[in-house]
Amino acid sequence: MKNLNNKFLKIQNFFFLLALSFSLSASAQLRFDDPIIIIEPAELVVTYSLGYQQDSLSDHIRYSEMYLFLGKNTSEFISKNNYRCDTIIRKIKNLTEFQEFLLDRNRPFQKILYVIFKNYPKGKLTFIEHVLPSTLKYEENLDIFKWQLSRDTATINGYKVQKATCNYGGRKWIAWFCPEIQYNDGPYKFNGLPGLILKIHDTRNHYSFEVISIEKPWKNLMIDMREKDFVETTKQEFFRAKDSFREDIISRAQEAGLSSEDQQNAAKTMAKRNNPLELKRK
Repeated sequence: MKNLNNKFLKIQNFFFLLALSFSLSASAQLRFDDPIIIIEPAELVVTYSLGYQQDSLSDHIRYSEMYLFLGKNTSEFISKNNYRCDTIIRKIKNLTEFQEFLLDRNRPFQKILYVIFKNYPKGKLTFIEHVLPSTLKYEENLDIFKWQLSRDTATINGYKVQKATCNYGGRKWIAWFCPEIQYNDGPYKFNGLPGLILKIHDTRNHYSFEVISIEKPWKNLMIDMREKDFVETTKQEFFRAKDSFREDIISRAQEAGLSSEDQQNAAKTMAKRNNPLELKRK
């Protein structure tokens, strides 16, 4: 069992090491004084549990906690660990401190890297994710969901919810929204229902978001965005970049100076990441 755990940790750490190698090699381009664009104060913090089946050939479900920061006009969806890392990075003053942070094995481990802003800019959804070696950003319209409302009701965390369904990204989704909480928002890109989505899952249960808590924000919590040199792209080009990274993973590992064994481990790990939330990209 100990050997299996060690092997798992070695594979898990590969992507950390790969990202570290690229970060250090590009240190001359790193900045710690990127301006922060303040969008608006958060009015509510909704925490969801995301369960996802990364490998379509395995029944193993992984879990991550996600934050939805709801403002009067906009929202931000980000993983809890991604938010924690960003909070630490904002306090870093120089490259040495940044490298120490990257080398800290106790730092929050980021499994979900994307950040989603809704209604920013107005009527649009902004999707941001780091795909080595660049941070990519694309926009799409908010009104992309064609919901079918049902009369079915249930109770989630003490809230009365109503059922709705839609097709999106090659999957059929079942949502439970709360008319009492009058934000037409929800986890990931989902929005457009007459109430906050408290739970949503696809019919194969490969992806599921379920509310854990709904709270008032901690002091001075703002919905904001780091202003940096994003690579502006389209949704289709973004997915092509992710595909290219997957297909070229051994070359990337070689560039990072990893051993032949770790290169093969990287390829095996990447092959298991074959079940994205959006199966269709239009």
